[in-house]
Amino acid sequence: MKMKTLSKILIAIVSIGLVSCERDIEVSGGLEEFDVTVDKTVFQKNEEVMFHFKGNPDMISFYSGEIYNDYNFRESRVIDLQKTIVNFRNAYPTLAGSQVSDFKVLVSTDFNNSYSYDNLISATWHDITSEFTYGTSGTYVASGDYEISELYEQGKPLYFAFRYSSLPQGEHGPVRRRAIQSVQFLGESIYGTHVLADIVTSDFRIVEKSEDAKTASTISATTINLDGYARSLPTDPDPATDTWVVTKALDLDRIDSGPDRAVAIKGNKDPLLKNHIHVFTEPGEYIVTFLGINANIGGYKEVVKQIKITIEDE
Repeated sequence: MKMKTLSKILIAIVSIGLVSCERDIEVSGGLEEFDVTVDKTVFQKNEEVMFHFKGNPDMISFYSGEIYNDYNFRESRVIDLQKTIVNFRNAYPTLAGSQVSDFKVLVSTDFNNSYSYDNLISATWHDITSEFTYGTSGTYVASGDYEISELYEQGKPLYFAFRYSSLPQGEHGPVRRRAIQSVQFLGESIYGTHVLADIVTSDFRIVEKSEDAKTASTISATTINLDGYARSLPTDPDPATDTWVVTKALDLDRIDSGPDRAVAIKGNKDPLLKNHIHVFTEPGEYIVTFLGINANIGGYKEVVKQIKITIEDE
């Protein structure tokens, strides 16, 4: 008897669950009443623009139409670059009796992305060493800008490298350390300047001519140190060295900055929102977009309202 009663209870519970799953939770209505107006459509730069709301959506999101907040780029913003420059800071601390080691700045578009010494020297490298300014002491100096996009080939990645070679130190003198900081690749577009890569995100890696005679060269989050083979005794090995520090493949013709994100100005627990104020700091024409949204676990409804605003210089 008890088993029959338990079975009936379980059947009832399952039935209630099935009925509940089949029912959709209705999205709240009234979204069609949502509207946005302004008192005028022409404003001065830095003037407050007040938007008036009608209706009461659960949520309201806002696109001003400005760079990186434009409804037209809600899926993705791919930016074409007009040119790309590279620069860095460098120092060359003095060292008595040191040799003049061979230092080069190189660019390749046919390196095969396999970071071995043989693959590096098999690639074609363009020498751009003379395009930069170099420090002669422990004080860091700016290299100046070089338009590296002049060497970029459409559809091919570009690799950037520092190369530092030394001769045996017993005969030619100790190796003088060369230090490099603040490496950056900057792309210029109609939107301004973009940092494409820096000393960390360039993913520099060290490749030595010989794994049996590695130099004291290092890479940190702030500095690339190019050095010779570390010797402490005259009887230590004294090899000639050839050290490369090479970036990952760089794409220098465009960047994908991802989608422009709306700004949430009302949440579903917030009270009625009657107005929203925004200030435009640059002249131009902007398509301002508001999304009125009613949503819950059972569904999603959205209304898009747009207004064209003209911003004039003061």
